Amino acid sequence: MSSYTVPTMRTTVLEQWIDPLACAHKLNQTTAAMVFLHSSRAYDYSGRYSYLAWDPAHTIQGSDLGPLHAALDQPHHPTSKHWFGYLGYGIKNQLEHLPHDTASFVNLPDYWFSQFHSTLLFDHEKQVVTLVGDKDASHDLFDMTSPTLTSLPSVVALHSNMTKSDYLNHVETLQKAIEAGDLYEANLTRKFGGHFVSTPDSFDCFLHLTKASPSPYSAFIRFDDKTVISSSPERFLSIDDNGLVNARPIKGSFPRHANPAEDNRLKQALFLSDKDRCENLMIVDLMRNDLSKSCVSGSVQVPALFEVSSFPHIHHMSSTITGQKREDITSLSLVLGCFPPGSMTGAPKIKAMEWCSNLEKMSRGIYSGCLGWFSNQDDSCDLSVVIRTIVMQGNRFEFQVGGAIIYDSVPESEWQETLIKAKGICNALGITSVEIAKL
Repeated sequence: MSSYTVPTMRTTVLEQWIDPLACAHKLNQTTAAMVFLHSSRAYDYSGRYSYLAWDPAHTIQGSDLGPLHAALDQPHHPTSKHWFGYLGYGIKNQLEHLPHDTASFVNLPDYWFSQFHSTLLFDHEKQVVTLVGDKDASHDLFDMTSPTLTSLPSVVALHSNMTKSDYLNHVETLQKAIEAGDLYEANLTRKFGGHFVSTPDSFDCFLHLTKASPSPYSAFIRFDDKTVISSSPERFLSIDDNGLVNARPIKGSFPRHANPAEDNRLKQALFLSDKDRCENLMIVDLMRNDLSKSCVSGSVQVPALFEVSSFPHIHHMSSTITGQKREDITSLSLVLGCFPPGSMTGAPKIKAMEWCSNLEKMSRGIYSGCLGWFSNQDDSCDLSVVIRTIVMQGNRFEFQVGGAIIYDSVPESEWQETLIKAKGICNALGITSVEIAKL
């Protein structure tokens, strides 16, 4: 039981709607550490709220999860109920006996969360903005202009942890393991890194990514000299203040087409694809199993199966799994019981992670983890899967793409799918899919 009393947070409803992007752009010019969770594209399942937080009150980071459990168990600071941040893929090593991967191109703490003195909550549906904090905002929130895109410095020294030949061989290796009965599905990923000729403004990079690939889970997280820029289409887990759990894993992808008739044909083909349904169903079963460990017996359900949503460069197949969190389980414990997201591992989860670590031979870093927020007031949370994400430090950057490998996979087709998934990031960085295909 917490020894702290639950604080009364100061909240102010602003007099008028303000553009979240414009507000974040202005804060970017004067604020070092900040978090911007932006719903840059709304869907039926998500995209109603955006959050902008600045002026850190308390920060925790590292690999030891003990401080994070403690922070969410009792309010360290009476300014906001939200802890914003991420759980990187490396947290897997705190949960299971798995291979420790080598360093990445840009290295981040395994997790990072911060509680802020000031937070703006944007309700896009009601067009209402609420300021939460223990003091008046030190910025004129209404003296803003919408940001304009500026050119980023050129990219040089682009490289990867595996060649195309490596990737195709790894797909075949996994298919042999599947045929031998070692696993059913594995999410093989490939990492890219590079340099800009000079250090860009990381928020400019965020603006380019959200324009090239708008999504319900765009994110800009900056701390120290590092920045995480994400435009994820995928919810990992949300838990409301009544303990209702919602997961929406993505598995199955087809490209978009400029011709509307052909685009609709591709969307329908994805919906009817036996291969993609097989990929999706295996992850649905994995998530049902993970959730059942922390949810009320019999409460885990699948209200939506094989839904197809369209994004600027790709059609995705997703399903929805729900459950009722047990009262003796915290939201963080439930999340860790499902971590990493099953759509980024494969099945069985532990065996798939072992195989992928041995083949990828480089840490995924934050990629394949989750980001968003936890509440230490009502134990709610909302977390996206870290995909379509760029990590920056100075003039260096990295990003990663991958896809599910099953017995019926065609190696060349899997390779082409990774290029499609990288298209939005490549557009944001000013490089082409042809350039990364040549590596």
